[in-house]
Amino acid sequence: MSIHTFIYRLKDRMSTLAFRMRYSPYIQLKGNNTVRKRVTIRPFSKQNSRLKLTLENRANIYSDVLIQGSGEIRLGERSFIGSFSTIGCNEKIDIGKNVMIAQSVSIRDTDHGFSNINIPMIEQGITTAPIIINDNVWIGHGAVITKGITIGSGAIIGANAVVTKDVPENAIFGGVPAKLIRYRE
Repeated sequence: MSIHTFIYRLKDRMSTLAFRMRYSPYIQLKGNNTVRKRVTIRPFSKQNSRLKLTLENRANIYSDVLIQGSGEIRLGERSFIGSFSTIGCNEKIDIGKNVMIAQSVSIRDTDHGFSNINIPMIEQGITTAPIIINDNVWIGHGAVITKGITIGSGAIIGANAVVTKDVPENAIFGGVPAKLIRYRE
């Protein structure tokens, strides 16, 4: 092992330890995980609810990720969240095994209410619906995953896609809003 590799791994261990100490009430790390620099948890106060983040064995979060809300998030074994991504969870986000989430991805299980034009939107509350991302999924750079979505195993979400409906197994979706491009063979 080169000195550069050793220093890199040492920095990862130190940032993971600092993350674990700072956010211990909100996290459960199972096994050998890496959480890089400047990962922030911003819990929202919600009656009878508390943000909970579980990282399964070898799940990793890269630098500059924001995790916020009052729900439950699970990042499966050998999955990762790329740098500059935002995970907003007020109900539940379940991410399976071997999932690759690229940089600058937004995954949010919540929308703001807006139906009454006589009340400011900020006062209309929120609606939530769980997000399920099954095993072996690749989510491309800048993609947006909206509330209530299920992404099937083996699916690929193209860069900058906005996913507003469920994605079948082994499907490749892209565009705004995201549509079926083809199936993996």
